[in-house]
Amino acid sequence: MVSPAGQDPAVLRLEERLFRQIIDHLREVHPHEGCGLIAFSGAEPVKVYPGTNILRSSSRYRMSDIEVLRAVDDMDRQGWWLGAIYHSHPNSQPVPSTTDLREANWPDALMLIASRLTSPTPELRAYRVTNGGTSYEEVAIEVYTERLPWLASVRRNGFGNRPQGQRSPRRVMWKPVGFVGFGGTVAIARGSEDGVQPTELTDAPPAHDDEHEERRAVIGILGGMGPLATADLYQKIIEITPAASDQEHIPVVIYADPRIPDRTEALLRDGEDPTPWLVHGARVLSSMGADFIVMPCNTAHAFLDGVQPAVDKPIVSMIDAAADEIRDNYPDARTVGLLATSGTIASEIYQRALQSRGIDVIVPDDDLQRRCVMAAIKEVKAGRAGKPATMLLAEAGQHLAERGADVLLAACTEIPVVLQQRHTETPLLDATGALARIAVATAIHLNEQAQTGSPQWETSTGGWGLEKSRLAGL
Repeated sequence: MVSPAGQDPAVLRLEERLFRQIIDHLREVHPHEGCGLIAFSGAEPVKVYPGTNILRSSSRYRMSDIEVLRAVDDMDRQGWWLGAIYHSHPNSQPVPSTTDLREANWPDALMLIASRLTSPTPELRAYRVTNGGTSYEEVAIEVYTERLPWLASVRRNGFGNRPQGQRSPRRVMWKPVGFVGFGGTVAIARGSEDGVQPTELTDAPPAHDDEHEERRAVIGILGGMGPLATADLYQKIIEITPAASDQEHIPVVIYADPRIPDRTEALLRDGEDPTPWLVHGARVLSSMGADFIVMPCNTAHAFLDGVQPAVDKPIVSMIDAAADEIRDNYPDARTVGLLATSGTIASEIYQRALQSRGIDVIVPDDDLQRRCVMAAIKEVKAGRAGKPATMLLAEAGQHLAERGADVLLAACTEIPVVLQQRHTETPLLDATGALARIAVATAIHLNEQAQTGSPQWETSTGGWGLEKSRLAGL
């Protein structure tokens, strides 16, 4: 793992997601100094590795050796490098101390220091250590919001690295080693850990001409949470896709395992953690050829921070997609009424996303949540997607509208199965629909850029990766 030549940034561009991970970690260990590592891909920070300060001191830090080794090993496997080391100054300004300079043993890594962690506006500054550790120079930090954060990850997974004019290699999507076919279905072989040897499909399609085959992006759906919600997302993807024939539709692979532990139970009542199940499903989709992954379960996004680092393909955020659509499609909306599971509400993933866009959120009171929202969701999960469930959700939506909601957000994938715009006078945004639209737009964009041989991910829209007009035209 070495620093690429010429990668010392004049300005450190740090995605807000990574900035928040650093600050949240340092706040957790305050008033002790916190510490951690930041991996770079080229000049771009891509992953934060929070560490443990084994000194448990408010004036010095030393990160656990085993954590450092594990992080560096992971960086080596990913082709990244150690671009920065961060720590906090709980009781002083974010400026390198004599001890900081003396113990700066990784000369290629920037030094990031945070302070004012108990303030609503913490401070993070970056420095380049010079002259063998005797001096330093400050590097400006620009914290930016990636409006389609998964596109940055897609860039790092093969679409942004090809020389101009070079065609994408053909993705063999019909040879999923680790799967066994039975009578037209696909079953999972657990692999060598359980003593089960993976078997290749024997009824593969005929070979194609590698050189002339068109590159097609593949959407991976991590479903089963629940089955009807998975089917609803797939149907919306089909309906949104501008296609005149079967062959023009977007390739989709679906992994739907309804055994994934209940997300709300895990969040509210110390139920089984679904993270290992989600990681397994996402890795299955990756092995099947998915270029990016979508999860038709809002509550599952509360576990995304634990899933994404363990998966080599980007997971599109349904939360960001829905919040962006509300901001863009309802610019006058000041308050959103959130219809979601109790777990989603408790996790505050939507509250944070919408409030960061200047939009307030109200939720049903406890009685309404239990009697109407959760009761309706359970009806749909039980296969009873009928009028009673619709009436319960319409009642909850009406109460939120009377309390001042300008827009209702259907933020559980079971809700739009039974509640549509015709059932309420208040504007209703379907988070599943928002996810379907951004998934289709991303796939089309990947296809177009792969065919040109010179993908251009950044645009004048400020990092969308694709123009707003493309989204509006879907």
